[in-house]
Amino acid sequence: MNEPWHFWLDGTRDPAINMALDEALLRTAPDRGRPLLRVYGWNAPAVSIGLLQKFSPDLAPGRPVVRRPTGGGLVDHARDSTYTVVVPTTHSLYGMATAESYRLLHGAVTTALKLAGIAAELAPCCGPNDRNVCFAGPVQYDVVVAGAKVAGAAQRRLKRGLLHQGSILLPPSATDSGRPPALDGALRLGFERELGAFFEEFHPTPALFDLAEQLCSEKYQTRQWTERCRA
Repeated sequence: MNEPWHFWLDGTRDPAINMALDEALLRTAPDRGRPLLRVYGWNAPAVSIGLLQKFSPDLAPGRPVVRRPTGGGLVDHARDSTYTVVVPTTHSLYGMATAESYRLLHGAVTTALKLAGIAAELAPCCGPNDRNVCFAGPVQYDVVVAGAKVAGAAQRRLKRGLLHQGSILLPPSATDSGRPPALDGALRLGFERELGAFFEEFHPTPALFDLAEQLCSEKYQTRQWTERCRA
């Protein structure tokens, strides 16, 4: 049975505003009343770190570092595809156990990669993993290709909803050209097939951008936030 979702094919943005927009979408989730899938990019090679990860000046010398509002480890955004799912508290995904919501959402990502011609599958269990580096090894329900982790995510549940931030990093062997294919359309189709999503285009309001700009200047662009947990 199809259910209404919003789809936002966003452009490439500054690392800090990307994180601020995700938080703004989470804060306004009750007003929309339906899940939203945002697909977006980065305007420069950057690194994001998890909410509670230790910051060090040596993490990525010469590159922007931004702290996410979700957990997890370091993610290199030099050549990945990124997406966000925001779910209101009234949706079934919000009330699910964390592992089950990962299984469903990463099932949609797995289907998207298969539609793009990549033999992806869900990791049944865990491999060796450095918790400080997101793609160091798969955990249960991560997405793998030939045993190597290619997609992971982090979640955070608050009173306004669920925020799921995901990254897809394909190995050069995944395509003949050595470059990952465009996954924007495939992601949308994967969510439609696996979650029964019926997408309507999302049109962000000036108020949403105003909130994101405020969060950006007061939080995500500040050293106080980025370096809040130091090594």
